[in-house]
Amino acid sequence: MERWDVVVVGAGASGLMAAQAAARTLKAQGQPGAVLLVEGNPKPGKKLLATGNGRCNLTNLEASLPHYHGDGALAAPLLEEYTPQRILEEFEALGLLCRADSEGRVYPRSLQAAAVLQALRGACQEAGAILRCGWGVTGIRREEGGFRLENSQGEALWAARCVLACGGKASPKHSFSEGGYRLAQDLGHRVTSLRPSLTGLQSPKKCLRSLKGMRVRAAVSLLRRGEVLREEKGEVLFGERGLSGICVFDLSAYLPEGCRDGEAALDLLEELSYREALAFLERQAKAHPRRPAWELFSGVVNLRVGEELMKELGLPREALCGELTRQQLRKAAALAKDWRFPVSGTGDWDSAQVTAGGVPLNEVDSLTMESRRCPGLYLTGELLNIDGDCGGFNLHWAWATGLAAGQAAGKRRKGYHGK
Repeated sequence: MERWDVVVVGAGASGLMAAQAAARTLKAQGQPGAVLLVEGNPKPGKKLLATGNGRCNLTNLEASLPHYHGDGALAAPLLEEYTPQRILEEFEALGLLCRADSEGRVYPRSLQAAAVLQALRGACQEAGAILRCGWGVTGIRREEGGFRLENSQGEALWAARCVLACGGKASPKHSFSEGGYRLAQDLGHRVTSLRPSLTGLQSPKKCLRSLKGMRVRAAVSLLRRGEVLREEKGEVLFGERGLSGICVFDLSAYLPEGCRDGEAALDLLEELSYREALAFLERQAKAHPRRPAWELFSGVVNLRVGEELMKELGLPREALCGELTRQQLRKAAALAKDWRFPVSGTGDWDSAQVTAGGVPLNEVDSLTMESRRCPGLYLTGELLNIDGDCGGFNLHWAWATGLAAGQAAGKRRKGYHGK
């Protein structure tokens, strides 16, 4: 049976980072070790290549505790150790320069996710880590001094230390189907309930079908039973069955699990108060009395969205602006400032960017990611019960946990005799 110092399971973001870190650590100790990176897909980094619409939003200058959910408090030591600056220095050492946009989102200068993948693959090769694709781990068990890993073809290998970097359930078309939660459970870990996050909000509102594909800038509030759970601002995309866009993705993390009675409130005129919005509409109606009433919002919001607002007010298409009563104008201003969409849930796993839930962080060391239940095992990225906001925060967590786990796993332990 093949014997390895370190086997990293999963060649996604955290796995690639862990493999090169482990191999580099062994090499720096003057004892080049055997590091194997196995991946179930035919090629590595499939999900990484799709991030940021192919541009790879790899971190955020604001990456810190307030942008994370789940076991956030337990993540503080790692986030303080692996700051955005440290991650950027790590990539620069790999030959990849990055730049941030006005909102702190960091991308490779080439704006190519492929450049990030190439830098990581090159680092693995230079450090001596071996990549083996099409070798999906389906079973793992503890053996004396290490771990036995098996694939679906019945092949097996042995590792002194093992890093589980298998990713989560989100976006299954980019992942190896087996996942790592069961592997973690087989080695004694608990897994919390899992749900899709950074996904759209589903809504049965009828107007969505005619608004499909339209975009608006808005302040969006997520409510439940009248209580505001969270508010975000940004571009909202209307879909046939719900709302999406970065600000909506961030809100999805705050919708309670199983909630079917939420609401999304869109303020389409966020820069105007209600009084200012009403005054504007009154001026429009007075200045253009012969215009169709359905064009009342044509100067401030998407044309089709404006028509749907007037339709929701019950105005006939033949109505004119000059015929609108003050009460109707008040209702129009109020609707534009607080347009409600019932929320029946979030999108499914196919549309989700990340998994909420996972192995509790109190079951791993806060700085090395080593299992407290199974020494020699390390867990990274989406397998853990923490998920971040949209904008590079989840990839930052992947890099940080991958680096921490890889460096710790690469420290050769006394009594290990190699392969």
